[in-house]
Order: sequence, then structure tokens, then C-alpha cells
Amino acid sequence: MNFELIMMGTGSAFPKHSYNSCYAIKSYGGLMLVDAGGGNGIFNAINDAGIKLADIHHIFITHTHTDHILGAVWLIRGIINMNKDGEYYGGLCIYGNSSVCNVLRLICKLTFLASDYDRFSDTVELVEIADESTLTINDTLIECFDVCSKNVAQTGFRMTFGCGEKLACLGDESLTEDNLKKIKGCDTLICGAFCRYEDKEIYKPYEKHHHTVRDVAILAEKAKVKNLVLVHSEDDNLENRQGNYRAEASKYYSGNVFIPVDGERLGF
Repeated sequence: MNFELIMMGTGSAFPKHSYNSCYAIKSYGGLMLVDAGGGNGIFNAINDAGIKLADIHHIFITHTHTDHILGAVWLIRGIINMNKDGEYYGGLCIYGNSSVCNVLRLICKLTFLASDYDRFSDTVELVEIADESTLTINDTLIECFDVCSKNVAQTGFRMTFGCGEKLACLGDESLTEDNLKKIKGCDTLICGAFCRYEDKEIYKPYEKHHHTVRDVAILAEKAKVKNLVLVHSEDDNLENRQGNYRAEASKYYSGNVFIPVDGERLGF
């Protein structure tokens, strides 16, 4: 196994039966969280995933929407308190575009106890990234890019592991013609698919600047992606979502389709 995806949440902005979309990427190079959901439910999600808070030292926040960034505020507060109690060693690096860094810093300043915020700069490093920024975490190269969202400034990344395997993340953005070139050469893609195409009149994905399973599957086939992981979906019918989504995707896409549920681990 080259890397593992630990799905802490798979739901959209207003999920009914799941947590907001966020996950951890675990490899020989270490562990990185991608987004953190919308509240203190992140602690339960991390615990259910078998991850120790003390082991989290890298978080990538794709954009400033509440269902992706507010959980990071809780994580920062929790880690600062653990650091104060001698239960957290080393620093926490949070990667995000300028909007993400500014919002996190402001919320923490306005809502933390003064004594906790005084520890912020000693414990947390906000690493501002932009289109074409690169990061290296141990043996893993991360190339950042603008996902061409019509909704909010959002940053995705291409991750190249020490083994050469490549993973791309588009945040909650779907694969579109605008960002198709950004994932070129990647083996695995994680992106949003709000609902099935046949359910578009129910869930109105296009009004929310999202797309359907069919839309993403067509372009994933064009991109020759081997593994397609779909997140940020409606969750009205979790029991049948995996089968229904996979059935629609398979009409247009010949690779491996994953429609994970909260807590699921996917090995690649």
C-alpha cells in the first residue's frame, strides 16, 4: 500500500447523516489532514478514525467555507491546550491561501482566551500558499493550484509520494473542463460530486456551483484517472448512495470508483 485515505467526513455543507467532507492522507511520509469540517464534531471524527490529536502536525485547508474551516479553529484550540499541558510536542503547520490564513487568524484572535491566543504563534504556523506553490513534507511533494472555482478562492493540490504515485485533491470542487489540466498524470483524484445527474432537479447542484456524478465521471475518463473518490455529497440515503453513485459513474468511467462513508479507510 502506497498511501491510505482515512475518511473522517463525506457530507456536503448541510449534511443530515454524516460529517462535513474532510479526510486524512497517511503514507510513509506522514499524516496530513485535508479540511476539518464545520465544528467541534471534528474531535469525534478524528477519534472514530483512530487518529490521535497529538499526531496531527499538518493540515491543508482548501477554502474558507464554514464546513471546511471552522473545525480547524477547534483543532487549533485543542492543540494549544494540549501543548500547554505538555501533551503535544512539535508545531502545527496549517496550509491555506491568503483568505484561509487571514480568517483563521482573525477567528482565533476574536474567540480564544487571551492566554491561549498568546500561545498561537508559538504552536501554530500558518503557511500561506498560492497557485503553483510547492511544499515538501518528509518524502512527499505537494504542488498547489487554483481549482478554478466559480464560488470562492479555493486551492487544491497534486501530491507525489516517495513511491511515485500521484494523488490530486480539488477540495469540494468537482472535476470540470476548467481544472482538467491541473490533474494531468495523477493516479487518484478526490473531488466533489453533489448528487446523481438523475437527481439534479431535487438537489440543484448547479445552483450551488457543484456538479453531478455523471459530470465528473465523463471528465475522469477523459483524464485517464485510475481511481476516482467522490465526496461532498448529499446524504439523504446513505444505505444506497454507494451503489447508486457507482452505477451512474460506471456508465461513463472505466476506472475504480469509491464513494466512501464516514470512517472508511481506503488503501491505494
